[in-house]
Amino acid sequence: MELIESRSIFSPATGFIKRCGFDWTCNPFVGCTFGCTYCYAAYLPQNRRPVEDWGKWLTAKRNAVALAEKQARKVAAQAVYLSSVTDPYQPAERSLHLTRGILEALVEHRPRLTVQTRGPLVVRDIDVLRQFRSLRVNISLPTDSERVRQRFEPKAPPLEKRWDALRELRDAGIPVGICITPTLPIEDVDGFAHRLADFAPDVLVCQDFHDANGRVGADTGPVARQRLVELGWGPANYQRFVERLRRMTPLFEGEAGFFPPGA
Repeated sequence: MELIESRSIFSPATGFIKRCGFDWTCNPFVGCTFGCTYCYAAYLPQNRRPVEDWGKWLTAKRNAVALAEKQARKVAAQAVYLSSVTDPYQPAERSLHLTRGILEALVEHRPRLTVQTRGPLVVRDIDVLRQFRSLRVNISLPTDSERVRQRFEPKAPPLEKRWDALRELRDAGIPVGICITPTLPIEDVDGFAHRLADFAPDVLVCQDFHDANGRVGADTGPVARQRLVELGWGPANYQRFVERLRRMTPLFEGEAGFFPPGA
């Protein structure tokens, strides 16, 4: 892991994050050691390392908390997305406490905050999260199958630990979103759909793999696409799952599901 000094911790929202209604993004890290094979962030222009090295490196902004304390006023009452190109609760956060420090700096300025993660470590910060007036924690749950998860995101937390985190957040009174994004192969479509509908998150969103159509930008690499083929999952399977969910519970699809709390 590399530690760097950054000049800013809040960046003006661009691309689909801006289209979704956010004003700012916040990324305590560059890179992500979860290293999911499908991650679009590996293909963004700001990632100057080889795509095949995604997940093998991490850069932490060691002055992130000090920057947040100085700059939080400029995002007051605006919509902030934490994080857009990394995971704020990847393993390094357990000791660095950068994300927690940023949250503590933001509380008094009352932004409309969305936290996006697949890390159950988020429950550590429930005491701070409960202080926000406009907040949602989105947790990524892309499949119902540990076998599938291990093929696509072997270094990410087990699915049941994410379900546990969702329940703990909800029990603490914190609004939660479930992001089946991207939707990976699902072993029990009906069972997964029922579980999602029964949990009734504040926001439920599905999304198929990113496709940049040869342009520079968010994309999904060939390794993940080949694994879809090997598991016999394609656009028709995705569409059937979406249609099944729609019959049971309110559902957003694609970018439409990523919007600030209170929007």
